[in-house]
Amino acid sequence: MKLLLAVLALISAGPAVADCPKAADWARAFYSEDYFFYAGAPDPILQFTTPEFGALLKKEWAYSKGEVGHFDYDPWLGAQDGEIGKPVRFSVETESPDMAVVSVSYPYVLDSKHPPEPHTAHLVLRKREHECWHLHDFITPLGESLSYLYSSGQP
Repeated sequence: MKLLLAVLALISAGPAVADCPKAADWARAFYSEDYFFYAGAPDPILQFTTPEFGALLKKEWAYSKGEVGHFDYDPWLGAQDGEIGKPVRFSVETESPDMAVVSVSYPYVLDSKHPPEPHTAHLVLRKREHECWHLHDFITPLGESLSYLYSSGQP
């Protein structure tokens, strides 16, 4: 969180879009500092999301009441168990002036009995005029969009 706040402090000192971090750097800081963005009350994370995705996080939090909501796994892993191995790679797959998709690729390690499997999550970022990147959607390694899951009426 400290790294991301430092980046945001630099941004707020001068609103020029040129001072914004590159999409992959933003995603790396978000991963490092806000890995559990999906698990807690959304208020602390809203500064890093688009208003649309932030509203969905709030809706999901109200729906789940701090328990299991529309999904029951770690969205970074696409699973309940296991962990992210090394190396973790951040690559921009597509980018325009106002949108970017950053892939987060890593070996998924279930346990010592299973060989690591390659997994990739995707962060969909948006940038509005005179603003820097914000998380607009998160696509799990299973290909599930959190925006879609959070906006559905039923679990």
